[in-house]
Amino acid sequence: MVVTQRQPDVVVVGGGPAGLAAAIALGRQGIDVLVIERSTWPRDKVCGEGLMPVGVDALERLGVFDQIDPDHLRPFRGIRWISEDGARAEAEFASGPGFGIRRTALSSALFAVASSLPSVELWPNTLLSTLESDADGVSLGLRREGRRAVINARLVIGADGRNSKVRKLSGLQGKPSVSVQRWGARQHFEVRPWTDHVEVWWADGMEAYVTPSGSRQVEVAFLWDKARFTPTQKGRDLVVGLLEKFPGLKAKLGRQLPTPLSQAAGIGPLALGSSSPIADRVVLIGDALGYVDGITGEGISVALSQVEVLGETLPDLITSDRLLARDLRPVGRGVFGLFRDTVPLVKAALLLSRFPKLRRLAIRGLRNSRALFVHLLESNMGRRPLYRLPLVGVFRFLAGALRLGPLKLPHYRRATVPVIQQQMVSEKKIN
Repeated sequence: MVVTQRQPDVVVVGGGPAGLAAAIALGRQGIDVLVIERSTWPRDKVCGEGLMPVGVDALERLGVFDQIDPDHLRPFRGIRWISEDGARAEAEFASGPGFGIRRTALSSALFAVASSLPSVELWPNTLLSTLESDADGVSLGLRREGRRAVINARLVIGADGRNSKVRKLSGLQGKPSVSVQRWGARQHFEVRPWTDHVEVWWADGMEAYVTPSGSRQVEVAFLWDKARFTPTQKGRDLVVGLLEKFPGLKAKLGRQLPTPLSQAAGIGPLALGSSSPIADRVVLIGDALGYVDGITGEGISVALSQVEVLGETLPDLITSDRLLARDLRPVGRGVFGLFRDTVPLVKAALLLSRFPKLRRLAIRGLRNSRALFVHLLESNMGRRPLYRLPLVGVFRFLAGALRLGPLKLPHYRRATVPVIQQQMVSEKKIN
């Protein structure tokens, strides 16, 4: 075993968007950060590639957005839902556009910014094997490029995804927020985007997501309930088989499927949870903290918001070495609160996926109430309280869902005064 002399302030486990963003946020404040990543950069992942406006703003504040390759970047104005019966509902974000960003392009931009910081060091091909913490610090057993090493640090940030080794070694394994077992898949195609929205195509127990991420690049992703649907084709033909469930989307792609720009890939089950976001000298963020489902598309945006919480709260705690669980409680409340606030809308969307009649009612209602749809989009990003519903929008939603037609004021309200006046004049003439 090789014991290294490297003793950073913070070890970030996981070099995905959450991990690199955390390294940038802390490194810019003079915190000595080491990022360990089990693979290499740029990293790819099976996920939706639509970044909500709140996530775009966070990337701009980190100085990352301008580093993204423009060939793998495309704005979208909002979200469009398309039911299996052809009904549509759409709304635009009130807080600016979102962007479709190819995951490898986002990874490359974050890597470039993190690499430019003198207080950040990046170790690819490094596996975490052990983690032990006490009052004096935390010790990590690693395997790097075939050699074993030990790193001592003040704090570990677990940003190592759904199957987090940090979560497991810290005793923070927990139950997911939902019991449904959902799986996902995606593939990119060389085709000119036909929409300036992220499109969600609905079918029984599954959805397809269309995200433009370049001038001639579209990602098609799928999510499905394993209890209600099993793909008939796998491997390289996985996405081809899934498209058969969405004839309208397949027609958009063309009679002959466009040239694939990536291999079809799947992932699952999706829902995972932790018992706590913190332990002594450990903080979990991103999917390592918890993941419900990709149905509302807030994943990376939540992780970037959690990183901003770390940047605001951790530097003073690190400098004063107050990093036991009791000291980290404000940090834990901040990062967990951002995750928790997304769960209600995710659960509501999962209900729509499972119950076709409810889904059709919802899409009809939202088509008639763009104001309510916009409110839900902004609430999903944490920019509006969910409970402050626009009342007129709610009434329009109900009217659309129940097909009541346009609401009109009774005619007698306008005619009441003139009619009374005419009656008084008539009575005077008679007298």
